Amino acid sequence: MRCERCRCEIRTGSIVCDECGAPVLQNISGFPVTSVIQRRLRSMAELYGEEIIGGSCFTALMMDHLPEFDKERRLLVRAVRAGVLSILINGRGTPEIAIAKAKRYLLGEAFLAENACDFVLACFTYLLGQPYMSAHRVEERAVTKAAAQADDNDEDGGYSGEASALTAADAVRSKLSRNIIVPEGYVKINDSVYHGYIRLKTVKLPSTMLVIGRYAFAECVHLASIELPDSVCVIKQGAFSGCERLKTVKLPRGLCEIDDELFGGCVSLNEVDIPSSVCMIGAGAFSGCEELQRLNLPAGIKYIDPTAFSYCSELSVSCAAGSYAQRFCEEHDIEHVLVRR
Repeated sequence: MRCERCRCEIRTGSIVCDECGAPVLQNISGFPVTSVIQRRLRSMAELYGEEIIGGSCFTALMMDHLPEFDKERRLLVRAVRAGVLSILINGRGTPEIAIAKAKRYLLGEAFLAENACDFVLACFTYLLGQPYMSAHRVEERAVTKAAAQADDNDEDGGYSGEASALTAADAVRSKLSRNIIVPEGYVKINDSVYHGYIRLKTVKLPSTMLVIGRYAFAECVHLASIELPDSVCVIKQGAFSGCERLKTVKLPRGLCEIDDELFGGCVSLNEVDIPSSVCMIGAGAFSGCEELQRLNLPAGIKYIDPTAFSYCSELSVSCAAGSYAQRFCEEHDIEHVLVRR
């Protein structure tokens, strides 16, 4: 495959051209026409000027330029109307942070399937000239007729409705339970569903779970153990805040952001496994975690709120030399140990 901009040969698996830095066309699993749509969107910008991107006429232009791709067009239009393109254009910080925020919205608020989310981001980042690493990228030759047919049958690109969300009404029957196993099939736990369930000690989530809502398990003061499957990609603000007996947490491998107050006030928390996928740590994320002594911060982290580790007096951080995490620790007088990348 050759670069669309400079026509140089692209290395297999690359997301940018080594010569000119342009993003590489890619196809997403379940969306075999991704690269075609990427080209169409880019040609729109070149034809009408980049100032039209995200404007009121942009969705109308997509109607004109993507007439034969009904499902994909509707998915992109819905994302534009929801403000996803604006997040990518106007987001503060680095493009990586903007992409993480957009992905968080698509998965946690728009409730798209992961491959549908990747399709939207692959299209919009290519339009904006930004690289995007998709977990669902496939080579063109790997797209089978069966996959394309299955894609045609899924008109909403994997959209899941609230029927798969665990609500407070669903949870109330287990209010006096000490151990909870959420059944397979649920993909989201709504906001505050288990908030203040003081008898709760252990929670096991299903492999289908994607999103944990705001303060979902907040103030569960006896919660000591929770199994977070790697399918979880969004954990919202304060989900485990005030869980005073929670000691160890292994975060899912696909998590992009540790949200505000996520573990705030977890005074017994002493071990957290942060995956390399995390690029942001929000305000008060670990505030008041008095027992937290060691933490490994991945080299890919791009932003940490100044209050993320407030009142963590015993904390010592391991981080890569030259990383953002190192600069953060130095600026905020946090004890740290440098490791090789």
